[in-house]
Amino acid sequence: MKKTLLMMAVLALSGCAAMSDAECRTGDWYGFGERDGRDGSGSRLGSYAQACQKVGILPDPAEYSRGHERGLRTYCTPENGYRVGVSGQSYENVCAPELQAGFLREYERGRVRYELRRDIDSLRNDITRWDRENVRLGDLISKSSNEDERRRYLQQRDNNDRNRRDARIRQLLLETRWNLLPN
Repeated sequence: MKKTLLMMAVLALSGCAAMSDAECRTGDWYGFGERDGRDGSGSRLGSYAQACQKVGILPDPAEYSRGHERGLRTYCTPENGYRVGVSGQSYENVCAPELQAGFLREYERGRVRYELRRDIDSLRNDITRWDRENVRLGDLISKSSNEDERRRYLQQRDNNDRNRRDARIRQLLLETRWNLLPN
């Protein structure tokens, strides 16, 4: 059993290689660095070196770094900061100090929108769930002949109604905040 688990772990990890053999052989280290920078990733040169070691290829650190810096200049713009924030992506603190202030200002603005939308959607889902549960409880109440059971179902339905009302108020408040946000 232990051998099987060990083999499965090795196979799973081997599927996570940073680069394929073919990518190692093409050696477009500038392009790999630029792509990583554009994606907002920190340097992945170490994982590339490890992945390419099996085919006897070493990355070119200077080319990778040049590409990575160029990619970060594309990534670290205020417009992209907003896009990254509103999509809910995390920021890995990769922008140079002279670019970071503008990026973070817009990232935070986008992040506020993302979190409001996430919270509004969550409340809508809760309200829908309570509505479905109340339909189910209504059926149980109408079919139940046991008075204690009926009382328990009625109490659950009342709790759901209270939760639904509170959630609807929170939803309206969040939607008001959403509508007041500057575009």
